[in-house]
Amino acid sequence: MLFGNSDEKRFVLGYDLGEKVSQISFLASDADMPETLSVLAGSELYNIPTVLCKRNDVNQWFYGKEAVRHIDDGDGIPVYGLVSSAREGKPVVVGNAEYDPIALLTLFVKRSLSLLSMELSLDNVDAIMFTTRSLDHRMIQVLNAVTSALELKTSNIYYQSHEESFYNYMLYQPDDLMHHSVLACDYDLDELHVYEMVINHNTTPLVATIDVKSFDDLKVGNTGFPKDVTAYHKICEKLDDEFLTVMQKVCNEKIISTVFLLGDGFKEKWPKRSLEFLCRTRRVFQGNNMFSKGASIAARERIKPGENSSKIVFLGEDKLKSNLGIHLLKCGTEVYCAILDAGINWYEAQTGMDIIMDQSGVLNIEVTPLTGKKPRMVQLYLDGLENRPVGTTRLRLSVSMSSVNEVNIKVTDMGFGEIYPATGKVWEQAIEL
Repeated sequence: MLFGNSDEKRFVLGYDLGEKVSQISFLASDADMPETLSVLAGSELYNIPTVLCKRNDVNQWFYGKEAVRHIDDGDGIPVYGLVSSAREGKPVVVGNAEYDPIALLTLFVKRSLSLLSMELSLDNVDAIMFTTRSLDHRMIQVLNAVTSALELKTSNIYYQSHEESFYNYMLYQPDDLMHHSVLACDYDLDELHVYEMVINHNTTPLVATIDVKSFDDLKVGNTGFPKDVTAYHKICEKLDDEFLTVMQKVCNEKIISTVFLLGDGFKEKWPKRSLEFLCRTRRVFQGNNMFSKGASIAARERIKPGENSSKIVFLGEDKLKSNLGIHLLKCGTEVYCAILDAGINWYEAQTGMDIIMDQSGVLNIEVTPLTGKKPRMVQLYLDGLENRPVGTTRLRLSVSMSSVNEVNIKVTDMGFGEIYPATGKVWEQAIEL
């Protein structure tokens, strides 16, 4: 059953899995925009601390705010760094025992998803999009392991980076917010990540790109803001100065129309001079649930694409930035046949097709970048291809990507029925983009 095809209310989820805190947003089939799950009914407490706690001397586990409470009370063993431990893959020592880091992260995700029972049933969820700050090959392996262990009812499970969740969120914002560049400043009292989204209005469809810069000049430390009033004001002034310097550098010689201030780092209302600077010619918003909301919008787009997504192609760092295709004869006329389209995530780029090969033994693959570079032709020589009559050489083309800049082409001789049995010959080539 797909989103929107039933009288029963259906949902998609956006799960922002963070090293320190996580969030869950949900989007109902009868709603335009998502809501974010609050850990306390009637409040806007969206952050679920990404932490577990094992009670002393018993096999009882707590997660999130409950785990923090038991850690503060001193009656349990804390387990921090669930995401980084899962990425490293080394056993985690808790008390006198070792635990599989994937199992611990799975426990946290499973328990946090159970919070949704206040709002909806997981049986009514059609898709889940997990979003993380960085999404490399290892993070995808971790997410695959976690999601398969969860045994979720839906098979529509997707992953994307924070950049793409930012893009998905902006896709359904008013046009006047995107006349020029848009900034999202994500600050957790440790690092400041600045995402700059630019839309190229001179292409069809429009192309959106996001540049990410990180700054560690605003590091406050594990203790957080000091209780002493003088020390508190001093650190607020220092943060304000540092943030102003960063923003002046980022905004220099650019037109920025909108700025979003995200994360717990901005909660203390310390931005004064920096906020004055930003508000001069720009609209400024503050919040901390953009990525989980953007992820839930993305989940909806995957199963029920809206009009907005066809107008803009997002070329993030995980995205294929070229169209790949071949020219084939169809009823005597040469036609272009797409193999891979620009704008898909490299780790999801997988396709296959059967073609009838001509006598040349050369496969011409056209690579057309969306970044303004000239199209080029890549030739794959099928040495040793069987010499068969015209129209009887059937080949299977399998295409995948091993990184954002490398496409793997595999060609297999499939023969032609019983008349010309398959030889099983395989030709492979990697195309550098």
